[in-house]
Amino acid sequence: MKKSMYTVCMAAVLATAGNLVHADEVEDAIKEALAAYEQKDYVMAKQSLGMATQLINQLNAKALAALLPEPLAGWDAQAVSDESQGGAMFGGGISVSRRYTKSDQDLKISIMGDSPMLSQMMGIFQNPMIAGSMGKMTRIGKQMAMEGKDGQLTMVVANRFMVSIDGSASMEDKKEYAKAIDLEKLKDM
Repeated sequence: MKKSMYTVCMAAVLATAGNLVHADEVEDAIKEALAAYEQKDYVMAKQSLGMATQLINQLNAKALAALLPEPLAGWDAQAVSDESQGGAMFGGGISVSRRYTKSDQDLKISIMGDSPMLSQMMGIFQNPMIAGSMGKMTRIGKQMAMEGKDGQLTMVVANRFMVSIDGSASMEDKKEYAKAIDLEKLKDM
């Protein structure tokens, strides 16, 4: 029973992280959880599993951040903002963003994923009738996107991630930045 519980926990956590798992920290947290569980210290077991989940979220956020494009010609970029710690607004999950500027124009690319609340929002964007009332559907390569009436460009990728690009920049600039995101790598995460 103990071995099977450990195996199930390890498989679930490692499957979530893919190739990104830093085994020492994550495994240590899982081992702590298992030890606490065996001692019937359920509070500590839950905290340790929460720690393992948070560590995996941080690793996933780093992988997402790597997908944010470098500034295009004539543009400057700020440092990547990683909100893997504070995804409570979207019911948990991960979020990264980066702001780009050029003269008096700016845009911000945000990638959010792995959130139950976000999953509900993505359903709205994927419903053609609702999406049509919110903006114009377009394509970025093979990826469907929505040009919102508010000037935001939004893409739902692999039913898991929402990429949004907003700011004062033109829609053409937003589309160029959208093309610069490696959407295939994002789909594979």
